[in-house]
Amino acid sequence: MMEISTDGLPHSSRLDFWSQTVLKRMEIDKRAEDTAAFRAALRRMRGAAGEFWDHVSTAIHVERSEQRCRADSGAEIYVGLVVDGRSEVSLGDRRVRLQPGDVYVTDFARPIRAHWLRHREVGVVFAPGPSPQNVGRLAPAGAVRLLSSHLRTLANEAPRLSREEQGAAVDIAIQFARLALSNGDTRQLEDDAPTVLAAIRQTIARYCADPEFSVETLAVSLGCSRASLYRAFEHEPMSVAAAIWAARLETARALLLAEPEAPIGMVAFRSGFLDQANFNRMFRREFGMAPGEFRQAERMARSDTRRSAETA
Repeated sequence: MMEISTDGLPHSSRLDFWSQTVLKRMEIDKRAEDTAAFRAALRRMRGAAGEFWDHVSTAIHVERSEQRCRADSGAEIYVGLVVDGRSEVSLGDRRVRLQPGDVYVTDFARPIRAHWLRHREVGVVFAPGPSPQNVGRLAPAGAVRLLSSHLRTLANEAPRLSREEQGAAVDIAIQFARLALSNGDTRQLEDDAPTVLAAIRQTIARYCADPEFSVETLAVSLGCSRASLYRAFEHEPMSVAAAIWAARLETARALLLAEPEAPIGMVAFRSGFLDQANFNRMFRREFGMAPGEFRQAERMARSDTRRSAETA
């Protein structure tokens, strides 16, 4: 394990030291920094597949330009977990705001700008796979949660691990990172409402049948704030919460048609409703009839269609 710090260095040389020693693929915008106040520290561990970084610093602006990408042909992927602080990463004309708990990926083959406030990140650096990676925030599910938990544990336990244990733990973290990326869970949440709206609708459709799914859990799933959800729906005909209930009702309607013998209460529960009376009331308001009446009407319509076909 290697530890690097700006402590003990003259204030005037800290940014240059950090740029040359740690942020080798990034350029620091020295004009934007308070040189006298800058402090940073890095704990680095190696595995067979790559490295683990535990990085702490005060506010800093960095950039990796197209010219820099062409010059050093950086072939590395960084997958990091924001432990503390907030950041904004710019990828072309897109911006991704990061907060504690977010996991994101950076492909050093692509230009990037970042404004890190006082922050701490833990992450892994490794060689990319055969295909280019999307760049942005990763949805907090599945392998991403495993990666986040492992990174935190590794950061906390590193001083008590042997060199062999450290290397093995780093390689496990990289395996989790590769698994997360291969699952296609990257979310490129931009500031423009159409992109956020598309991600919102996709997530609602996927999770609306969970009775615990709400505006709060939707925000967590997407890695954005509730305010971002509300802004995306500002000009929509219904609110975010109403969109979740509408998706549940549409799920129930489809189940009533697909499973004509399923009890109404079971259909309600499988669609995200815990109260059948509330389900009946909302279904009637949406479709003009109770669930049982809707099912009976569909049966009669299908029966009439069959008789017409047999008569023809």
